[in-house]
Amino acid sequence: MKNAVRFPHLLKCQILTDLPEDQKTGLLNECAVQFFSQPTQILIQGQRTTGMFIVAHGMVEVGYFNPGGQCSILHHAAPGEALGIVEALADAPCAATCLTQPNTTMLFCPTPLLFDHIRSPVFIRNFARNFCDLLNRDNQIRSVDQFQSVDQKICSYLARLGDQTHVIRKSQSYLANMVGCSRQTMNRMLGNLRSDGVIELRKGAIVVLDLAELQARADTHTEIGKTHPD
Repeated sequence: MKNAVRFPHLLKCQILTDLPEDQKTGLLNECAVQFFSQPTQILIQGQRTTGMFIVAHGMVEVGYFNPGGQCSILHHAAPGEALGIVEALADAPCAATCLTQPNTTMLFCPTPLLFDHIRSPVFIRNFARNFCDLLNRDNQIRSVDQFQSVDQKICSYLARLGDQTHVIRKSQSYLANMVGCSRQTMNRMLGNLRSDGVIELRKGAIVVLDLAELQARADTHTEIGKTHPD
């Protein structure tokens, strides 16, 4: 089965926006399908890539390692997102490491195929938009880290994960590492959010019940769990 038929949702991904249908299907069908049952590094920080990846199903964790080996989790790429396109076209080392989550399917587009399509002004525009999204996301992360309280940060990160899927299958230790707080603080905050009816805690998962409220609490200095003291 051809990729455009197997993954029809990818015809609407940003990097293919407004391209002729034959060009969309042609690019997808020329990509190689790669399935990862276990977490696998598909792009490694500091190493070059031979092409671009598009998330077909599942999720990919994007992280930056500092010289001490500590990893800052920057983003979770969802279906339709392109990874490594900037580094592939620039022939530059990867700026971050991309780790597939279990049971993730990717499409791999080799660099020569990218250059075939980048002759199109529309494809160049889509590439530029993709790069703008990276810049905007970096700005948002910097703003969250610099100006938000720990309570707001937790709501920000939960809202980002919950915007992709309302079921967040991440441990409290993982989330605490993302935010940069202690596991005890994360546990307290999740308990308060659960008491306020914003989330539901299940075994191995957090279910976002009210995404709009999470986003509101991230954007404003709402005192979370005021009626639920520790």
